[in-house]
Amino acid sequence: MTLGEKDENQRALDIYNVLRRRRFALLLDDIWEKVDLKVIGVPYPTRDNGCKVAFTTRSRDVCGRMGVDDPMEVSCLQPEESWDLFQRTVGENTLRSHPDIPELARKVARKCRGLPLAVNVIGETMASKRTVHEWCHAVEVLTSSATEFSGMEDEVLPVLKYSYDNLSGEMVRSCFLYCSLFPEDYHIDKERLVEYWICEGFLSEKESREKTLNQGYEIIGTLVRACLLMEERKDKTDVKMHDVVREMALWISSDLGNEKERCIVRARVGLHEVPQVKNWNIVRKMSLMNNEIEDIVGISHACDELTTLFLQKNELVKISGEFFRCMPHLVVLDLSENHSLENLPE
Repeated sequence: MTLGEKDENQRALDIYNVLRRRRFALLLDDIWEKVDLKVIGVPYPTRDNGCKVAFTTRSRDVCGRMGVDDPMEVSCLQPEESWDLFQRTVGENTLRSHPDIPELARKVARKCRGLPLAVNVIGETMASKRTVHEWCHAVEVLTSSATEFSGMEDEVLPVLKYSYDNLSGEMVRSCFLYCSLFPEDYHIDKERLVEYWICEGFLSEKESREKTLNQGYEIIGTLVRACLLMEERKDKTDVKMHDVVREMALWISSDLGNEKERCIVRARVGLHEVPQVKNWNIVRKMSLMNNEIEDIVGISHACDELTTLFLQKNELVKISGEFFRCMPHLVVLDLSENHSLENLPE
């Protein structure tokens, strides 16, 4: 009888009988739930038997459940480390093919934000690019819509999506995707974020307000422990999202890139007017925050699906009385920090 033909209990017993007589080191790679060593036939490592079990995971919750003695957090690469890896991946021949390419290459490398997976994939894509025009185009694409960069949708985003897929429940996933509405490197105030989630209906309002807020903070903690959000400041009042994780969230929000107008995020990109949209009927979320928009012109079509519209931190002066009539399901409208905006339509 082969190992594959035996039942799980017998296989576990066979593994145990082999390992119990030996000193061993076992590596469990990329695990997403607690692994019971006894169930799979692995003797528990102790100082006496000299055995070691190591594992990799993207979830801090899994670390806690596994009873880790000495956790080691692998952070993103430092800027110079990222640049060194990018140079090795691209190759000297390409970097020396034109005197302007090294500086452009540094800009491309910075867009990877120290994520080794992105550095490798983007570096491999650029290894054959030996004209300044190609490198300038790469910088432009990575700045405006990184999901359109060669290799991102096939090799980078699907790998990161495992973290999203392993979130517990649609509510937590919806809360995570909402965080992508903010600009790159933006410090998101936790309390305000939870308020947005409540307005969107992600969190139940049947309980007391205190319980609902606590639930929101628990979800933020879940996302931090899943390494999908990062706590930046000492007082831990804010969170932020890694740029590549943000691109992954936007990709998911647009139905894996198939409906890009479902979630329109043009935050902090220097806009002076509302961008053109082909089909306003499918837009569900729109973020135009941190721009230089003075007048709302262009949102006069029926926006039947729109529930969130971020317009904070612009230069708005006035808003037409017709503005709100085309958005019957709008539940979140942020107009804060438009200092020249004095009146709203009745």
